[in-house]
Amino acid sequence: MKRAFLLAAVTAAAVSLVIVGGCILLGGPPTSLDIGAATDSTVQLTWTTPAEGSPDAYVVLFKPVTDTNYSQIAETTGTAFIHNPQGMTGAYKVGAKFGSDVYESRTVLSTVPIHESTRAVSELDGAGNAGYGWARDSGNGRTYSMRLAANSAHVDFYISDFQTGSNRWPYCVAGPQMWTQEPSGVIPSAGWRTNGFTDPLASEQALLPAYSPNAYFNYTEVRQLPCFIGAYTTWDKHFALIKVTQVSLAQATAELETWFQLVPELRLTRH
Repeated sequence: MKRAFLLAAVTAAAVSLVIVGGCILLGGPPTSLDIGAATDSTVQLTWTTPAEGSPDAYVVLFKPVTDTNYSQIAETTGTAFIHNPQGMTGAYKVGAKFGSDVYESRTVLSTVPIHESTRAVSELDGAGNAGYGWARDSGNGRTYSMRLAANSAHVDFYISDFQTGSNRWPYCVAGPQMWTQEPSGVIPSAGWRTNGFTDPLASEQALLPAYSPNAYFNYTEVRQLPCFIGAYTTWDKHFALIKVTQVSLAQATAELETWFQLVPELRLTRH
């Protein structure tokens, strides 16, 4: 029994051997996988050759956010691939083929936007935090006070009715650059970010418009609920989606959730 087990182990190991440059080596996965935007709606994947040597080919796998399984979308001998996901986000893996064996990297690359669950954001003259911003390392969102100049490095938009007080309809999703237009004067002078926002979108899963000054504006009025608004951070070129679900003039708040695309310049937000 013991001898048969050892023989099977040796045979399995032998199958995974490949010949590279006249030397017998174990096959291995590609390394240093990275993801970026080839265009604002296509994805570029890059990687480096395995330490074990050049494989016969690489296979690229994709799992759309709507699916549970990966499918092969390409086979290439290069160390880069551009994918047009037709507006879909998802997860990517890359494997190296040595003979009939495929060694997949443990690294999973993703274009699925980071979701932040519903939270209340105050109108500028309300009692709570009116500012909101996304962390660039994680994509997580949180609220910030617009009354502190130090928060100018973190705020990507805020909620305002552009009136003194907080009981005027409609509330607006506004870029931080609009602080100079606030009649209440509660926002201190600081290096606030300049960001843009689309008109309300027809669908939560709609492809965001390509960036242009004619498609993204200083602020957007929230006149229907739910309200879906695309965002573009002009200073570092990230796209995001804002969903306003409730507005309460009595509480001076807007309830919203967001999806932030961690890959710069990629406007895919399907989730």
